[in-house]
Amino acid sequence: MQNTQIEITDEMLHQLRNVSVPTVTAMLEAKFRNTYLIGIEPKALQPGQIMVGRARTLRFIPKRETILEAQYATSENRPHRQVIEDIQPGDVLVIETGGCLGAAVVGDMFTRRVKERDGQGIVIDGVVRDMSAIRTVGLPLYCKGMHGSGIGRELMAVDYDRPISVAGVPVFKGDVILGDEDGVVVIPPEGVAELIEHGIEHDVQERWIRQKLAEGYPLHRVYPPDAEMEKEYRAWRKAQG
Repeated sequence: MQNTQIEITDEMLHQLRNVSVPTVTAMLEAKFRNTYLIGIEPKALQPGQIMVGRARTLRFIPKRETILEAQYATSENRPHRQVIEDIQPGDVLVIETGGCLGAAVVGDMFTRRVKERDGQGIVIDGVVRDMSAIRTVGLPLYCKGMHGSGIGRELMAVDYDRPISVAGVPVFKGDVILGDEDGVVVIPPEGVAELIEHGIEHDVQERWIRQKLAEGYPLHRVYPPDAEMEKEYRAWRKAQG
C-alpha cells in the first residue's frame, strides 16, 4: 500500500522548503490530526538546513535469532541494505523500530550511502551509532538518540516500502516528509498543494510580524494584524514581489 494517486513533483518539494514545520503541522490539523513525530529530534542538521522528500519506509521488529542468522548469511539478503541501495533522488528513508533504544539501526556508512544516492534524509524512531561521523556527512538525520551496538543486538529488518508507524504516526511510501530545526512532520500527498498555496503566505506574514514586534508594536496590533496593520502588511508584501 502506498500513496500513488497524487503526483508530487520536484517543484512542489522545492516550494515546501519555504514552509516551516510548525506552520505545516498547524495547517494539517484541520484534516489530519496525527502528523508530527513527537520525540524524534534533529541530531544531524546543519544550521538552516531543511529536509524535504518522498518517504521510503523500512521496518524492524525484535529479533528472532534463527531468522536473523539466515539474513546475515549473505550481505544482500537484508531488507535494510536492499532499501538503501534502492533510494532514489528526493527520497527520505523513514525507519520504524518500535521505539527501540537498545540497538542502533544506522551508522555513518549507511548514512553516507543514502547521501551518495541523492537521498534527502533519514528519520528513525530509534537510535544510531557513530553520531560524530554521521554529523560530517551533511545528510539531515532525525532520531531518538545513540547506542554503541548495532542492529543484531536486538532487532531484525523484515520489510520495506510498506506502511509503518513512527512515533505513533502512520507513514506510507510516497508521503512527503518535511524536517527543520522544529522537528519532523509527515504530509499526506493530498495536503501538499494547499500547504504550498497558503503555508508560504502564512510564513511570509509571520516574518513581517517579527519585524513589527522588533519595532515595538504590541501583540494585539500585529498578531494577528488589525485592519490598519493588515493594509500595511499588504503594501509590504507587494513590495517584496
